[in-house]
Amino acid sequence: MTDKRFRKLIAFLKEIEKLKLVERRVKVSSRKRFENTAEHSWDLAMWVWVLFNDFRPKPNLLKTIKLVLMHDLVEIYAGDTFFFDRVGHKSKNHREEKAAKKLFAKLPPDLKKEFEKLWREFEEGKTRESKIARSVDKLQPMLQNIISGGYSWEKHKITEADIHKYKLDYMVHDKAILKVYQKLIKSAKQLKLISVH
Repeated sequence: MTDKRFRKLIAFLKEIEKLKLVERRVKVSSRKRFENTAEHSWDLAMWVWVLFNDFRPKPNLLKTIKLVLMHDLVEIYAGDTFFFDRVGHKSKNHREEKAAKKLFAKLPPDLKKEFEKLWREFEEGKTRESKIARSVDKLQPMLQNIISGGYSWEKHKITEADIHKYKLDYMVHDKAILKVYQKLIKSAKQLKLISVH
């Protein structure tokens, strides 16, 4: 490793530490604070690993974990866009595209190319791995809402119909994913955390 490469790698690692400062809209289990995006990304990696043996066909595990760990790095500059924020979503792609260019430019050329490719793959959602990654990205906040007593759903008046409208399409490609989704919806309804209307 050259000194130049070392400096670039360390500078990038320092920069992505800022992901811990990006707040999301869902509370952690104590309900004392909001989850941050770094915690969310870690949680997604655990989801992929824990559910891996139930995926059919199986994705490439390492690639899927890389996708979930890096897909939200752009939020360091672009901020988190709440899934149900229709206004924020209008500028989301532009903000994140700009953020990706800025952030990945800090990497050595080989890693810059890999990160750009993986980020695009996640955004396009066409490969088996990116479909799994995008699904768990939508499932994890559902479980987090259940764990935190539905705080975010209640605050933003999210209904079962809202969840189906914005998340169901991400679930239908895999039986295990769909089953988890259905069970989380059932659990949220039983706990009266979402309204049916």
